[in-house]
Amino acid sequence: MCCASGKVKLPELHSPAEPLSTFLSGVTRVSKHFLENIRKYNSCFQMTSFGATNIVRENYMPTFRVHGKIYHHAGSLLPLADADHKFLQIYFMANRDEQIEQRCHYNAGTRREIVGALQGLFDQLNELVRLFKTVIQRMPADDFAVVIRADKRPVGQHERQFNAPTIDEVAIVIVGEEFESRDIILHRRSGDIQRVSETHR
Repeated sequence: MCCASGKVKLPELHSPAEPLSTFLSGVTRVSKHFLENIRKYNSCFQMTSFGATNIVRENYMPTFRVHGKIYHHAGSLLPLADADHKFLQIYFMANRDEQIEQRCHYNAGTRREIVGALQGLFDQLNELVRLFKTVIQRMPADDFAVVIRADKRPVGQHERQFNAPTIDEVAIVIVGEEFESRDIILHRRSGDIQRVSETHR
């Protein structure tokens, strides 16, 4: 491939690995089904949810325009107790069959055998997925909590270092980074999120 009268030459695209190559061929009934539902299969493996500061919907069109900023929300790596795994959290499920089941649950009309084949491909070739597998193996099994009790401070420590907070404010210091703006999101214990303006006082 080339452009700009041959001044720019792009390398040829490599053929996708199997089974993706077969799914994209459009020759078999399975591959035709895959192509007809390709957006659903793409959604099966998305790691983040899409968001924008201002979405404009017009009439009955299934498309929309975005004014403002676009962002992708990753959320927590593990769900709350009794909550379903979704998006990135599915990659942290220990059981492969449960991962496939969860992906199909959120994307009606997808086939388990196709989702399973694609999941095997991503487990093998996708660097992020392999990194997640490494993180899962290193995650501690114990639950930890930070408890601040002024009456139980360690011996020899400053008496005010472990005091309970006296006001409902939180301060955060970001070291060594320059930011033009910050996207501040509070993750509540209920699972809800609350966006806070960086100019909030």
